[in-house]
Amino acid sequence: MFLMSGNRYLCVARRYSDADQLFTRSPSSYCQPAEPCWPSPQEWQSFNMSVKGRLISVQPEGTPCYTEGPTSPACVAIVGNWTNPYWRSAQPGAMQDPIWEEDDEGNSCFNSMQPCAQGRVPPYAVAVQEVADISSALSFAIQYNIRVVIKTSGHELQGRSTAAGALLIWMYNYKDIQVIENYIACSGDRSVPAVNVTGGAAWGEVYAAVAPKYGVVGGSARTVAACGGYTLGGGHSYMSPAYGLAVDNVLAFSAVLANGTFVIASACSHPDLFWALRGGGGGTFAVITSAVYLLHPTPAEGVTGYYASIALLRNTTSVSLLLDGFLSATPNLLSPNQTGGVWGGYFFLGMSTFTAIFVYNGTLPAAQASLLPLQEFMASNPTDFLVSASQFFPAASMNDWHNIIDTGDPTGTPLTVGSRLVPLSACTDSAQRAIAVTAITALAAQVTVEGNLVAGGAVAAFDRASTHTSVTPAWRDAVWHVTFGGTCNLTCSIDETLAVFYEVADLSGMIRAAFPDSGAYWSESDYNEPDWQQSFWGSTNYIRLQHIKQQYDPQGIFECHHCVTLPD
Repeated sequence: MFLMSGNRYLCVARRYSDADQLFTRSPSSYCQPAEPCWPSPQEWQSFNMSVKGRLISVQPEGTPCYTEGPTSPACVAIVGNWTNPYWRSAQPGAMQDPIWEEDDEGNSCFNSMQPCAQGRVPPYAVAVQEVADISSALSFAIQYNIRVVIKTSGHELQGRSTAAGALLIWMYNYKDIQVIENYIACSGDRSVPAVNVTGGAAWGEVYAAVAPKYGVVGGSARTVAACGGYTLGGGHSYMSPAYGLAVDNVLAFSAVLANGTFVIASACSHPDLFWALRGGGGGTFAVITSAVYLLHPTPAEGVTGYYASIALLRNTTSVSLLLDGFLSATPNLLSPNQTGGVWGGYFFLGMSTFTAIFVYNGTLPAAQASLLPLQEFMASNPTDFLVSASQFFPAASMNDWHNIIDTGDPTGTPLTVGSRLVPLSACTDSAQRAIAVTAITALAAQVTVEGNLVAGGAVAAFDRASTHTSVTPAWRDAVWHVTFGGTCNLTCSIDETLAVFYEVADLSGMIRAAFPDSGAYWSESDYNEPDWQQSFWGSTNYIRLQHIKQQYDPQGIFECHHCVTLPD
């Protein structure tokens, strides 16, 4: 979740002499458009007929600004919608982060300093409207050795949903949401309220469909797809301390395998695949056509939101003091044993300001009692903290709280991020807390830090042995998910863009060194994560994931950056 822009992100314009090495890859083993192996126009037309005319010739979304001119109505509309995530979701060639539309040489159709080029945008897409479209697309891609990528909304910070010369399986139009009051996943299970969501639905649409009676654990950005990489990578939420990660709440998946077979994965049907899909990453094991999520009844007494803005008066000294106090208080904020509820949400930390946007799944009196020790800590240090805002506000449900704090999630700016999961030991062990305070203070001196209060509570209580989910076990020991990012403008050269990646990699190394035994969130991690298998899954889980991939995708049809690979 990114609520703020501007100086929240590190801006870098210096060059690295070896910056061009960042994206260096071995030559593609897939057929490319300029090669003799590429299908002829007649073969593409025949394929289009097999998918009932749903094959699309894809151009980068900025193309009309070059072909029709910058003052043309088409270009004016594009510029006006450039940062609109809903518009970007509806364009088959657009990513929410346009950096992934650019190829290794900097070719794209958004940099006015460069000529327009296809870049990493796939030349063709199948606009999926039925399961058979997916099977046909996979069969055609395998026949002609064309790479396959899968995209719904394009919220992918590692570029996993797009690739040059690929065939895009575009799920955006494949939408249906059904609330099931008495869902039974497996024979003998008790019935529970659930929602079945197909591959194209976005979280905002799901929230609206289940409200006001229910809530569901999903993404903070409403345009994020409810069956895509967010969930498959684990899926954290402001609701997670109360109800778990998104994958903890999945009761079943429907999917199309690499060989075109349609399967249902659950605890009683393809249970190994079900385990892999619950955290093993998107674009790796199958194309997900639907997911069934557990629903949570809206608390009768509603929920309580909280907003705080605090000036840090002595910079580094105040930041360190704040972090020490906040880490010490965090276990109680995430324990329902104290006041009956738990806190979730987000905070933003720089050298001079701290802003918090939290939600508590309980009553106002209970919420006030839960935060009182932390507020008293702030008040007892007036030389360090000046509280300019501290406001509790009631909301009928988690979704209503989300409506109040939602900023629209503007996108369209080149961005890369780094992250680390902060373990509980950073709260309970004084030596570990001192290390955490030092590392996060140093990080905040260079870039605004976003802290996600999205672990602990129900996340810590669920599946500590990785029996049911494949996310890194570090999630079960974590309390915070700390993120930060770097951005460049749309006219940055490739060297300037790559310099930002290196800068974020350096910062990631600093926070990683503070928590070497923890992990990182697959969907919001450093592009250059050095030991990514361990960071995202842990070695035991990763080995099992590899064997499951070999079983369900033996040819390695699904591949992406820092995704589970076939065993050697």
